[in-house]
Amino acid sequence: MGKLELNKKRKKSALYNTAFELFTTKWLAKTTISDIVENAGVAKGTFYLYFKDKYDIRNKLISHKAGELFPRRMTLWKPPTLPVSLHSFILL
Repeated sequence: MGKLELNKKRKKSALYNTAFELFTTKWLAKTTISDIVENAGVAKGTFYLYFKDKYDIRNKLISHKAGELFPRRMTLWKPPTLPVSLHSFILL
């Protein structure tokens, strides 16, 4: 990954982390895009490169956080093993 891509990823991550922090402390209704960008240390235009509005970042943040949670959980989960006789029966 090049320097430009790393910088984009860092800024987007800062926006996600800041939005999460503000949404969980100030709530969505009291959080402005200006609050998010000021606390994330990015320009307002950078916000609009990735998101349409604060509702868009909220929706993407939910997906982002779920993506962080579930892949780790799924690696811990192992499907139950079936006895060979039962496995053969199910395949019939």
